[in-house]
Amino acid sequence: MIAAAIVCGMLAGLGAALVVRGALTPPVRLGDALAALDPPATARMRGADPSGEGLAAGLENRVRLPLSARQQQLLLMQGRSVGDFFVEKLVWTVAGLGLPAVWAATQWALGNPPGVLPLAVALAGGLIGWFVADVRLRRGAAQERRAATDGIHTFFDLVVLERLANSSAAQAAANAASISGAPLFRRISAGFERARMEQTQPWDELRSVARQWDVPELADFADVMQLEEQGAGLADVLQARVRELRDAHLNAQRTTAQEASESMTLWMTVPAMVLGLALLVPPLLTLLAT
Repeated sequence: MIAAAIVCGMLAGLGAALVVRGALTPPVRLGDALAALDPPATARMRGADPSGEGLAAGLENRVRLPLSARQQQLLLMQGRSVGDFFVEKLVWTVAGLGLPAVWAATQWALGNPPGVLPLAVALAGGLIGWFVADVRLRRGAAQERRAATDGIHTFFDLVVLERLANSSAAQAAANAASISGAPLFRRISAGFERARMEQTQPWDELRSVARQWDVPELADFADVMQLEEQGAGLADVLQARVRELRDAHLNAQRTTAQEASESMTLWMTVPAMVLGLALLVPPLLTLLAT
């Protein structure tokens, strides 16, 4: 009887979730439907077969999954697909729902009625498991932001070296982006390839990457490179600007490290205060006793 109630409750919860999802799902746009017919950009760049994505590709192509703009940005920075993210959410949710069910089945096999507690624990575990992937994604935001900033300054240095080798502005940036397989470099390479196919200037693509990845230094760099390609002769200005951006980045890192050191000062004084109290309490107690 208890098992039937648990199954009915899970089915009712699944039905309610499907109703809410159907009410919140916007109509599919034609552009998205046509884009689903093409292989993912990461699979094309890596030469992988998109049919091997498995369950992740199936979810991403067949279901319009709810995702915020911030989550899309973080997934782009980590080089992950939307389907992979929701598969992780599904795994955590199933784990939260399944572990109490396993415990209830074990108790039932031992002859102990589990009661209604496993149902409540399963619902709470499934709800918590649904948001575990979101928490993990947000926790990696700061690290990915630092990695993107470090990567973009490395990209600047590589472009300067290419310019010193008498490469054109666009060719220098394209060669520098093709050196690494990091997600940011792959995105820049894809933008340059798209600009080459469309026979347009690639600097708007760099500005688009700067907006998507929240790297304003890249937009400033694109402005300088565009002026130089137009014949302004800003090779020295480019090197000076890259040096300024690197110095600003180092100053920001030093400020962050200083703030972290200052935040640890309080915890460093706690043992000294405890030791002082341990030394002062006995004499004070002796004085009070007399």
